[in-house]
Amino acid sequence: MIRCSFYALSSLLLLLSINGVAHAKNEIAQSQNKQAWSFTNPIQIDPLNISGIVVTEQFMALVTDEGNQLELFTPSAKGWQSLQVINLTKSLDEIDIEGVAWQAPYLYALGSHSAKRKKIKDSATQKENLKRLQETSPEVARQQLFRVELNPQFEAVDIQSLSLQPLLEADPILKAFIGLPSKENGIDLEGLAIDDKGRLFIGFRGPVLRGNIGTVLRIETKKKRFEIKKSKWLYFDANGRGVRGLTETPDGFLVLTGAVGDQPMSYQVARWNGKNALVGSDAKGVEFTYLCDLPNSNGKPEGIQFLKQTQQTIEFVIVEDGLTNGQPASYQCPLP
Repeated sequence: MIRCSFYALSSLLLLLSINGVAHAKNEIAQSQNKQAWSFTNPIQIDPLNISGIVVTEQFMALVTDEGNQLELFTPSAKGWQSLQVINLTKSLDEIDIEGVAWQAPYLYALGSHSAKRKKIKDSATQKENLKRLQETSPEVARQQLFRVELNPQFEAVDIQSLSLQPLLEADPILKAFIGLPSKENGIDLEGLAIDDKGRLFIGFRGPVLRGNIGTVLRIETKKKRFEIKKSKWLYFDANGRGVRGLTETPDGFLVLTGAVGDQPMSYQVARWNGKNALVGSDAKGVEFTYLCDLPNSNGKPEGIQFLKQTQQTIEFVIVEDGLTNGQPASYQCPLP
């Protein structure tokens, strides 16, 4: 009985540790401003499904995972004022935008590239529901990465797109996850950032490999035409979590991580130097460091934007799916 109780307790503690519930050393991010920015008028894109944010000295961009639009805002004395709404496609199909990044003159927006499975219905028979579960379908409209060229007035003068699907299909690891719904550890792209060399970093919410390995795809595109020139796969251990958001910092990236599906796991923020952090005897100069957990919330953190850092702390903004306007709020974490 003592041995069984000991192992049961050990298993429970391990489970709680994995789920981010019982980390004795975990830091909780400190709120700096519950409402980092207010808006002068109701935003024009879906206010309850904000999935990504970019903030620059001149403007802010928000994206939603519903519809096919993003919205730009300019700062004013009364808050953020809508500048314009950009339609990324002529079609009204949902393109499930999950990330956004900026490097002048281009604003990038990332579709999830995910598939879906039909939901079961209480009103249907078991046989009918079984048939619904057997059907998965790719969403071609989601398989897009957009590049929006903005002029000095921040008007969209050119919109191009490409699909990352060929890279997924060619990868010996990830091709096995194509067709699986996102919340079932299938393909789901949610993080997007860009480094000072113009390389895009695309973070995968799913799949999480072997229960703890997260994936990032780094791509370099051609200067004139929006086509992939080079690509490289990068990995790290994010405590069983997938990438929910990415943002560049002066010395690397902040990575917002969370559950692949709806598991009760905390949202965490880590600092990463952008190098492959897969375990190996030749892994040198690699840094993927846990910083803090986000406080519990009624929303789902999906976007992160770096603000500033000192030798002791780092500050960032989070937007959350499920909260009105994404409720942008700034947080601070200590640096190790």
